[in-house]
Amino acid sequence: MNYDLTSKFTNLHCKERLNLPTLSIAACLLLSGTCLGAYTETGMLGNTSSWESDEYKKDWGLTSMNASTAYALGFDGSGVKIGVMDSGVLLSHPEFGGGRIHIVKTIGNYDKDGMRYPDAAYGNGPINKNQPVKNGKKNFDTTDNGAFKKGEAFDIDGAWIRGVNDAHGTHVGGTMAANRDGSGMHGVAYGAQLYSANTGGNDNMTYGPNQDYNYFLKAYTALSDAGARVINNSWGSNRRVNSSFSGALGYKSTYGWRAVPEYGVEFYDVTVANQTTEAKDHINLKDIEEAKKAYYQFVTKDEKSFIDAAYEVAVKRQVIQVFTAGNRSLMAESFTRAALPYFRPDAEKYWVNVTGQAGGEGYPNDSSEYIRGYASASDIQEFNYAGHSKWWTIAAPAEEIYSAYVELTNDATYGNAIYKSSGGTSMAAPHVSGALGVIFQRYPYMNAAQVRDTMLTTARQTTLRAGHEGQPLERWGSDGLGVPSKVWGWGILDLGKAMFGPGQFLGNFDITMDQDDIWSNDISDKAIKFRKIEDQNEAAVWAARKAVLASKQNLSPEEKAELTFETAREKARAERAAQGYEGALIKRGSGTLTLTGDNTFTGITTIYGGKISALNQSIGKSKHIDVQNGGELEILHSAVYRVPERNGWRSVSKASDATTVKATINSGGAFIVNDGVNNLNLSFKQGSLLRAGQVNTSDLQNLVDNPGSKKILTATGTFSGANLANTQDSYAFFKTSKEEASGSNLRLSIQSGTSMQDFALSSSQRAFADLLVANRGSGIYTQILGSNHAQAREYYSAFANDAEFAAANNSAINSIMMASIVKNRGGANAVNIDKDTRFWIFSGTNRIKSDKDTGIGKLHSDSFVNLIGIDSLIGDSSSVGVFVGAGRTDDKISGTKEVKSKDFHSGIYSDIGFEPVKFSFGAIYSKYDRDRKLISSVSPIAYEYVGSNASSLSAFAQVSYMGFSNADSFSVEPYAGVSHTRTKIDSVSNSLIRIENKTRNLQAVSIGIKPSVPFRIGGVGLRASADVAYNRFFSDKQPQAYLYVNGLGGTQLKGEKLQNLTTAEAGIEASLSSRATLKLSYVGAYGSDIKSNGIGLRFRLEF
Repeated sequence: MNYDLTSKFTNLHCKERLNLPTLSIAACLLLSGTCLGAYTETGMLGNTSSWESDEYKKDWGLTSMNASTAYALGFDGSGVKIGVMDSGVLLSHPEFGGGRIHIVKTIGNYDKDGMRYPDAAYGNGPINKNQPVKNGKKNFDTTDNGAFKKGEAFDIDGAWIRGVNDAHGTHVGGTMAANRDGSGMHGVAYGAQLYSANTGGNDNMTYGPNQDYNYFLKAYTALSDAGARVINNSWGSNRRVNSSFSGALGYKSTYGWRAVPEYGVEFYDVTVANQTTEAKDHINLKDIEEAKKAYYQFVTKDEKSFIDAAYEVAVKRQVIQVFTAGNRSLMAESFTRAALPYFRPDAEKYWVNVTGQAGGEGYPNDSSEYIRGYASASDIQEFNYAGHSKWWTIAAPAEEIYSAYVELTNDATYGNAIYKSSGGTSMAAPHVSGALGVIFQRYPYMNAAQVRDTMLTTARQTTLRAGHEGQPLERWGSDGLGVPSKVWGWGILDLGKAMFGPGQFLGNFDITMDQDDIWSNDISDKAIKFRKIEDQNEAAVWAARKAVLASKQNLSPEEKAELTFETAREKARAERAAQGYEGALIKRGSGTLTLTGDNTFTGITTIYGGKISALNQSIGKSKHIDVQNGGELEILHSAVYRVPERNGWRSVSKASDATTVKATINSGGAFIVNDGVNNLNLSFKQGSLLRAGQVNTSDLQNLVDNPGSKKILTATGTFSGANLANTQDSYAFFKTSKEEASGSNLRLSIQSGTSMQDFALSSSQRAFADLLVANRGSGIYTQILGSNHAQAREYYSAFANDAEFAAANNSAINSIMMASIVKNRGGANAVNIDKDTRFWIFSGTNRIKSDKDTGIGKLHSDSFVNLIGIDSLIGDSSSVGVFVGAGRTDDKISGTKEVKSKDFHSGIYSDIGFEPVKFSFGAIYSKYDRDRKLISSVSPIAYEYVGSNASSLSAFAQVSYMGFSNADSFSVEPYAGVSHTRTKIDSVSNSLIRIENKTRNLQAVSIGIKPSVPFRIGGVGLRASADVAYNRFFSDKQPQAYLYVNGLGGTQLKGEKLQNLTTAEAGIEASLSSRATLKLSYVGAYGSDIKSNGIGLRFRLEF
């Protein structure tokens, strides 16, 4: 059949964030006092062009990376934290207003003697503190190396610092996350939270062994502690021969017109990278041997540096470190910081090296003065090559990037917020880091390595230049598309494509997803197969070199370093070989992963949990599919989904082809039979399961209308052991039977089963079911009719208000317990007050568990309360008092908060003694600042938290007989009481549903007994006491509400009846002095379907 996925793809964002236009308005209200207040988002879901505003176009890089596709799907980095390690961000810049930009502190002591600017004499120095501006230009100090001493303290935050920082960090931060507010420009991840740490200098810093390990470790750790998933490191390529290893080669460029034959243009660029030895020239990594020498400088001394800090935080905390390749055109290798995984392979999955692409305004049809004839410069590479770092390299926009900036060339306006265009791989990297933030939001179930892989494997390897569209990028190389290039790495960042799943599997892609998702990209494993060839060639070279090193008695420090990193590379090759150099998919979690691409990955697909739904060609090239206990495999006859385009959503329809799908269905695993699917080769094991697949709504309704009729689903292919498979119902309201299980046919039948009314677990669910059946033509009815058992239970519980009703009953129990706390504040045998005033404090926590199953789990309430009270003597045996308090209550089902509340309490109370009788009276007012979970969408089912405040007013009266009380011996106090509680809960609504809660009046009659006995331990006076009562409820025992559902109409709902309860308290009270006591107690409540357990601590002082 035709499997329609449109609602799933259209609503991918719904589970994670609010509707976009609503979010913009909400942000305006929350961010008062900023320029955001006047902005209304014009972007529309599904329509890419609606996001391409003038603000968007200010950074041509957004166009190149196809960012509008991500925005049109609802992803902008919201809910994700990203970090930047640079020269501070100017917090006063309007692009950073609104509360999304944060700073972290770097605090500690330097680990060694070092310097920030060892190449200051050659122009890479700090800002001249005495004269920061000279002749209208930035003025740097050529005499100050920025030296620091071991043990010296540092304390610096991530904000821009006058006289220390330049504008580099502000520009980079803007590209990553500047506001989308209708003015200036906006960042890639304009919804993300950006955290900034400070390098303590400017972009002239030289990043060699001179930089301090502990400083960078503290900074990276602070960013990670703040929750940053990505850290951007856009640093200058300033290592000169002067500060490099002995014998380092220099780089000196000769410029001229360089032919780009692939595009038929000439580009004014470096034509010759001359080799020098002059101290002032930048280091020249002309090949891998020079790159190794540069690395050895970091590791041949007995001290760590910044690269060790970056490495440790990445690997230990699974944070992605993004580094820049460098800005030297024609240089064969990237700089050491970016190339680090070559030497430490375990860092590769958390590392990204960024090289650059040329372009400009109007991309890909820009006009550049650096192209002869002012033709387009788009998609030309003029920066360090990826080189041996190609496996973790990506290219991104790196020329004429417009972003936030700081005025640094005018004394009068120095430090002001401005905008400016800059270029270099420093500008490319923040595009990548921002994109990673968006991808993290898109795939909340992926880990850091998987997010990185998704970005890399969806990079664009062809040009968009007019007349050359679809051709490989210039100088791509002879290895072909699908394999990283020594010039470009994986290619040019394509954020839009990254929204549709990975492009390749680079080994085992092991995901745990508890949500539904669709990957429509074509997924291959071409690159990992090619890497096998490279690994084999490297292994042969290393074997020969390893033998040479083994023959030596004494190794030099460099040779020892070589042995260390080459051994690590050998281990990494062995791990890839053990995996098999195949792209393999492992699926865990309860969600459904739908594959619709023309996939060619060849490794085994293993399903441990949830479901994989796929077209034949989307999974058939996998050499085998292994469905384990709890997993499901579904092959689709066809699929329909929607993708965003310039004029709005476009529907895509794909049919399965003739690719054969090979799978084994193990015990507890299931195969979903869709009518008409074929080209199957399936083996069933004992205890495997067969379930019915997709059936049209009209067919399902026909089965309801004709209870004796059947719908037959037939799959064809080659089947072994199908008779061993058990049939299991797929639908909540229909039963499934096996009609045929032969070697070539699987035939299942579906017919009407449990009715919607009989499916209900409570009176409120039955009322909702009646409403559904009365509106059989509605979209909600249709959606629920075709749902499985778990989905139907979730729909019923959500619409029937089950969680709210259960929470209301639990709140009533908490009111009874609070009244008991107030009545027992004085402890046992406390009628006679020896002092004029009593002060008391109570702190307690309890959990109420319900035995009633809502269909999605049993609700429990966790509450915590603090009360402070004071009462005074009136006459000889009476008192009056007041109390206030606050607390918190969370009502949860299966770990998910259904209602969360901040609670505030106040009350008055009085005891009046007419010996041997005591009368107690009181009133308690409680206000609940609540948010409750409310269903907001049915296709797919989604929720939002909405405000639903409540209040209650309780009055109680109790009479106790004190004739059996004795302060020095066993005492017993019988009592009887009544209470009345009036509760109001605000109505809630959204575009789907409205719930109007009825005011509740609940009365209770209680009878109980309070025994106590004094004793002493070690000279300390103690009293054990208890309070056991039976509570009978009257009047509104059932909470009630009126439900209105858009498209269905309305009905009255009634919750479960609050059952009569036995309450109990048992505790020990200790005399701390003649005036002070401390009591620890257990409190509980027990009904036929509710259990409550808690502990409390009360302190009392008389004066």
